[in-house]
Amino acid sequence: MSAPSPGRRAALFQIAAGTAALAAFPGRLLAQGNWPEKPITLISPFGGAVDILARLIAADLGRRLGQNVIVDLKLGGSGTIGMAAVARAQPDGYTIGMGTTTSLTSAPHLIKNPGYDVEKSFTYLGLIQTSRQVLTVSPKLGVDTLQDFIALAKAKPGTLNFGSSGVGNSIHLAVEQFNAAAGIKAVHVPYKTGNETDAAMMAGDVQYTIASLATSLPLIQAGRIKALAVTGEGRDPALPNVPNLTESGLAARIPDQLFGMVGPANMPAPVSAKLLKAVADMQADPAFQESVRRGGGLPSQVHGESFRKLALGDSQIWGDLIKRLNITLNS
Repeated sequence: MSAPSPGRRAALFQIAAGTAALAAFPGRLLAQGNWPEKPITLISPFGGAVDILARLIAADLGRRLGQNVIVDLKLGGSGTIGMAAVARAQPDGYTIGMGTTTSLTSAPHLIKNPGYDVEKSFTYLGLIQTSRQVLTVSPKLGVDTLQDFIALAKAKPGTLNFGSSGVGNSIHLAVEQFNAAAGIKAVHVPYKTGNETDAAMMAGDVQYTIASLATSLPLIQAGRIKALAVTGEGRDPALPNVPNLTESGLAARIPDQLFGMVGPANMPAPVSAKLLKAVADMQADPAFQESVRRGGGLPSQVHGESFRKLALGDSQIWGDLIKRLNITLNS
């Protein structure tokens, strides 16, 4: 019997190699084909609005995938503890996470070893919602317009306090961006939560902040705090009488808050494709979009690579600001 030709030998070798791979990893390859075969964990690195959205996503995505999606709160480190857990999880589609403005775009510039690389550690699944922000002041300050507020702050440099729910988060950096554009010098007073910041502003302990419009709206409508300007383009339907920053004469780009979903890098193609489709279908569903709006967010249909590029762009903005103003965890 003649020896097989070089081409036939190569083909036989490939078949043998494939058979060996199936023998070595049968469970993993089968799991890819039938994914998901067990509950999926959705890690939320924050409570509050992020956790609420995560539970909305879990219910909807679970129905689409035919498996329970369980929300797992992993708090701390400005969101880096939860995000690091996603990054080091097995890339099998059974652990995914909520990626937010703070955890994806600012905290990695402030924390030396966050446990992940924003560019390389994740599969970007979808931007689920954005939230416009609003500059609010204490009614005790006695100003009615943004111009009046800026004039007052400039007349008393270093005497006004602004609050945020922690150093280096999206609220803190948004105010720093505003201060730099307006030429204001003020003192940062970090609190643990947005609710504590609101209480301090109503009490007059801090004079202003920039926060999510959704969370601030009830207090604005009740007259407990005063809205002077919103971020983004145009006016917001919820506050039709409040101008945006550009209308008010301030050329400052303050990115919207991002609320999205990511998975570990290097997920198998069949799994990531199925997950990306489920997320995209969820984003496009009018009923889901309405649920997002009821929660105060703006539904988004940005997903995959487009979400990744947006997050990296915002990371560049906040990273430049942190470096330029020398913001540290003790700021």
